[in-house]
Amino acid sequence: MALRQPLTAKQLAKRIGLTFDECREVVRRLSSHGFLECLNPRARRSRVYWLTKLGANFQKKLALENEQPAIDQFAPEIDWELYGWVCYSHRATIIKTLTEPIQPAALKRKARQHDHSIRMSGNNCRDIMREFRKRGIVRPIQIRKKAHLRYELTDQGKLFQQLLWQAEAFV
Repeated sequence: MALRQPLTAKQLAKRIGLTFDECREVVRRLSSHGFLECLNPRARRSRVYWLTKLGANFQKKLALENEQPAIDQFAPEIDWELYGWVCYSHRATIIKTLTEPIQPAALKRKARQHDHSIRMSGNNCRDIMREFRKRGIVRPIQIRKKAHLRYELTDQGKLFQQLLWQAEAFV
């Protein structure tokens, strides 16, 4: 019932209050019974799971039995391999933190305020931004009278950000 959009096992574990290992086992079992499918099966980390038709029908049936409203599902047509790559640790924190045009050094500071447990250097942040730029997640912008480039999310990056924030929302 917690699946309203495709999620990684880690995101699902946070949402439903299980440990990562417990959740991974539940996901494995649901997948083996045909209720879930992996949207990025080649990934080693941050595999993204979503309901199959059988799983969606079962979810609707559970909602009716429990007299709950139908669940609004959100599964846009995106590159799930890329989204799974974005879900990994530092990259997800940077995407969630990137709300305005900003340079990597300032983004690193803002990301550490958002997630106090994250350990990230300025070089690490610049490397991630370079990879995001290659993959079309961010674009550089030049602000007049500023020496360094700022980066902002592309439309694809904004969609990833929305998915990441919704994954953390406890509904």
